[in-house]
Amino acid sequence: MTSIPSTLRSKSFRLTAIGVAATTLCVGSAGFVAAANPASAFGQAVGTAVHAAGVDWTHMPEGYTQAQYEAFWAAEYSGEDLIELRALWSLDETEAKSRAGQAILDGEQLPFAPGTFTTPKLPADQQAATAAFLDAGYTSEDVDELSALWDTEFVETKARAGQMVLDGEELPLDAATTSGS
Repeated sequence: MTSIPSTLRSKSFRLTAIGVAATTLCVGSAGFVAAANPASAFGQAVGTAVHAAGVDWTHMPEGYTQAQYEAFWAAEYSGEDLIELRALWSLDETEAKSRAGQAILDGEQLPFAPGTFTTPKLPADQQAATAAFLDAGYTSEDVDELSALWDTEFVETKARAGQMVLDGEELPLDAATTSGS
């Protein structure tokens, strides 16, 4: 039989352990979000708070400066441009932004002008259809399956499938892999 003091002690221990785990998850998640977009207000706030707590932490990856980050995006290069630079230079995302940002700071020309590979904005009806597709819980794997079936590219496939969702039609997906319907 368990005594009352040991029951209270084990309950306190469990609550403390849960609190520590929850705090660790929150801090880790905040760090992850801040690292994903270090120049955002949230990323800068996390960096400032962690630094104030005495932790030597930078919100920028090693070898990548805030100036490079700002130069790349201020030059109005797009995410699609970044994908092309990564492929051209065989670099990961951070290295490509670092190299491009430094080139911009040094006054060098990049292999193409900003916005060269930017996808044109979709018309409002296609944006609504794409949103309906995503809101229904379909995944990129579903898009890949439909793209192969319809012989369409990714954006067109999402818009077409989304219109089917809006029209109440069933998508021709393999029931074993479908996550959204």
